[in-house]
Amino acid sequence: MPQCCSRGCAISDTDRYRPGPRVRRPLVRAWAGLLLAAGFVAACAPGPIPTGTTNGPSDTPAPSVAVSAGTAALSAAPIVTPAPTPAPLHAGCPATTVNNRPSTSQRSLHAATTNWSGYVARSTRSFSCIEGSWTQPAVSCPANGSASLAMWIGLDGESGPSRATLEQIGTNTDCVAGHARSFAWFEVLPADRFEQELGLPVDAGDKIAASIGVVGRSYKMVIENLTTGDVVDTFQHSPGAKRLTAEWVVEAPTVGCPSDCQVALLASFGTASFTSARVVLAGVTGPIGDGRWTRVRLDLESRSGIVKSKPGVVARDGASFAVVWHHR
Repeated sequence: MPQCCSRGCAISDTDRYRPGPRVRRPLVRAWAGLLLAAGFVAACAPGPIPTGTTNGPSDTPAPSVAVSAGTAALSAAPIVTPAPTPAPLHAGCPATTVNNRPSTSQRSLHAATTNWSGYVARSTRSFSCIEGSWTQPAVSCPANGSASLAMWIGLDGESGPSRATLEQIGTNTDCVAGHARSFAWFEVLPADRFEQELGLPVDAGDKIAASIGVVGRSYKMVIENLTTGDVVDTFQHSPGAKRLTAEWVVEAPTVGCPSDCQVALLASFGTASFTSARVVLAGVTGPIGDGRWTRVRLDLESRSGIVKSKPGVVARDGASFAVVWHHR
């Protein structure tokens, strides 16, 4: 049975804390600088006039040795090490060996679902990271009623042992009374009942990049608006996740749950394109078209067989494709 929620039953027939952007500031060391300055000033101040008696054949007074308080303060001041500047946060998988050549003999399948369209990579070994980019579509909203569109990347959720969990991050556009509202979100199933909205501004035409990577026992989920430069990340747990499937999906979300779960009308979007669609397996990054896994093309159809959206062929780079809207 599909697991319904307010936005999407994203386990293939298929749902989708509000962390803000991380703000990093280096530790202020002003106190150390002031202490050093005070030490140098005291050290350079004139000391007492030396006095003494004749010592031996010379009539020159022997100088006394005075240790000033400033010198002591200088020697006691701590050595200041500047705080390291953190690396800028960006969406994307870690650098690995890269296979940029799609296979000409990759096993490929074709299937239909009632809410997903796009591509899936199926493997017998666990993926460690997924990444992808897209341009947020401009949708045509109906004058009355509602319609929705979601674009996302994810791990698990499509088939076999991976079907019980799903880790996903993406964008959504909802049409209400003729007006469109877009936002970014993430969701981890089965823990999240609904998608978790993120504070990332999203408008039609914005270039979006996202990634999900395994870090220890957590999932680092990042979404970045490349047009505005805004970026948000969150760390989540997904116990029992197998990570045997990876997805790049345009979805008609499921709404009205739990009392009346229904697949929403698919907002008219024309054409939506994914690029940089890659995953990491055993330390090597590869595109959808990599021969180490099976490629599955998914069409979105109503239960009566009406095609609502479908992806085209994977491009020659093996990492990009377009999904075309056909029907609400």
